[in-house]
Amino acid sequence: MDVSYYYQILDTGILYEKGRKSGKRWWIGERKRLSEEVLFWQSLLEFILKEENGIDCSEKFFEGLEKLCRKYKLPNYERVLEKKDELLNSNCLFERKKDEELKIYSLMKSLMLDMQKNIEIFKDKERAYRILTILHNLPKAMHGCNILNERCTMISYSDALLYAQECMDEKMREEYSKYFD
Repeated sequence: MDVSYYYQILDTGILYEKGRKSGKRWWIGERKRLSEEVLFWQSLLEFILKEENGIDCSEKFFEGLEKLCRKYKLPNYERVLEKKDELLNSNCLFERKKDEELKIYSLMKSLMLDMQKNIEIFKDKERAYRILTILHNLPKAMHGCNILNERCTMISYSDALLYAQECMDEKMREEYSKYFD
């Protein structure tokens, strides 16, 4: 499957979860569900690396997605499952800039690890959802025409990084400064 589609799916998941926050405390099962979804997003990043090295991960991806959707009934991924054949049999024409893409990829990976810690260890809902806000534009810079969401607007690498940086507090800007030059 084309790498760009993995980013589109990641974009779909992050955008949906960012809008789901309600209240300051974790609801029953919310932490567990979000933690598993973040693990799924981390696996998407691993699939992207493997796909770039010529290893087809689409079968493992769809197995993981179907398992996650059966367990938590996540409506945001229904379009992905409905368009499975289209995703597998088409290519996305998107001219990528490797150095910029690597910077955003690394930032996303680092933010997801931080988010996982905040969900599982610190149980900090506010920080976890702040990280979702920081993440939400990063995948948009990594794909072209979105077949999963026609209304999705593409943004440049620099705009995605600028938005992420503006959403961070001072401590986070210092912590993630290596991604912004």
